[in-house]
Amino acid sequence: MTTPERLTDLANHSELFAPWTGAFTKNDLEDLINTEFGSPSALDQPVSKDEKTFHLEVPKTILHIVSANTPHAAFQSLLRGLVLGSHNRIKLPSAGLPTFEAILPALPPSLNALVETSRDLPPDWLTTAEVLVIFGNDDTVRTLTEQAPATTRVIGHGQRLSIALVLDDPETAATLAATDVCSFDQRGCLSVHDVYVHPDCPASPETFAALLAEAMAKDVLTSPPSPLTPSEAGAITTLRETARFISASLPEQCQLWESPDSTAWTVIHESHPAIKVSCLNRVAYVKPWPSHDLHTSLGKELQHLACIALHPFSDSFANSLSILNPSRICPLGQTQHPPLTWHQDNHPPLASLTTWHDQPALRSSPRRMGPGHH
Repeated sequence: MTTPERLTDLANHSELFAPWTGAFTKNDLEDLINTEFGSPSALDQPVSKDEKTFHLEVPKTILHIVSANTPHAAFQSLLRGLVLGSHNRIKLPSAGLPTFEAILPALPPSLNALVETSRDLPPDWLTTAEVLVIFGNDDTVRTLTEQAPATTRVIGHGQRLSIALVLDDPETAATLAATDVCSFDQRGCLSVHDVYVHPDCPASPETFAALLAEAMAKDVLTSPPSPLTPSEAGAITTLRETARFISASLPEQCQLWESPDSTAWTVIHESHPAIKVSCLNRVAYVKPWPSHDLHTSLGKELQHLACIALHPFSDSFANSLSILNPSRICPLGQTQHPPLTWHQDNHPPLASLTTWHDQPALRSSPRRMGPGHH
């Protein structure tokens, strides 16, 4: 099966992936290949440049270890493997991923033949995979990396979270931030946990927290949260009680807004700027943006930063945030919808899975002159 045929099949079934990857066309996939490899035909034939020939080697088998928190990773990682034409083995969570598993029978036979799934991890899957892609917490990534053969290329995606920064226009920002907090109940690495308010913003962090609470209450009316397990509901209740206690004794350090008679949404304003990991399920922190020493002020969770969302978006301000090393900086309200070209955890989506072999380009031999020729 040629790459153009495979991309046609993928594009014709884009609707199966679109809720999790964004919609795409065949041209989008060809552009992705061209961006990653410098030629839209690089998967099928050598690429020549600067008197050298480059051969792209695609892994025969990719093992994807996906987590239970969201099907995003499964859809995105599988799409990348199918674009390359690799055989894709997908280790699902023990409870499965029903949304992901439901689309597999709808794939055309040409693509379905390139996919295997299992809720257990067959020993030979780990030992025979040329590339291992892991989504999970940091301990899972570390353990599987140690178990993989030394020759296996490992791409690990551990614990991640995202933050937002409001520079101006707080009313609009509150609505957009509510979208980025509430979408998929904060279960993805691009979900916003903390919303920061810049000192130059016309609204104080406390005022913005009230605006965000109002916006999240409205979001619930059109996009109700998923049912919670007793453990998840208990985590929110415990967190609220702690915030309520601190707010009663130290109101300048902590304030709480919560959905009445439910755990549908929670907003907590804290005066300390350190990034706080939410317990998920629409629990957001609002904090002041530190004026100096960002790395120290934002704290140890900065190491898990995936995305920073800005409002209003500014290229110059976005460039100033590159010192924090996010893999994505985007307008607020768009964190959950990265493009196909997104460098997740700073890895190129296709090139990180492949290898190049290069050699001098073949040249025609100079014609040798016969006797009597000068």
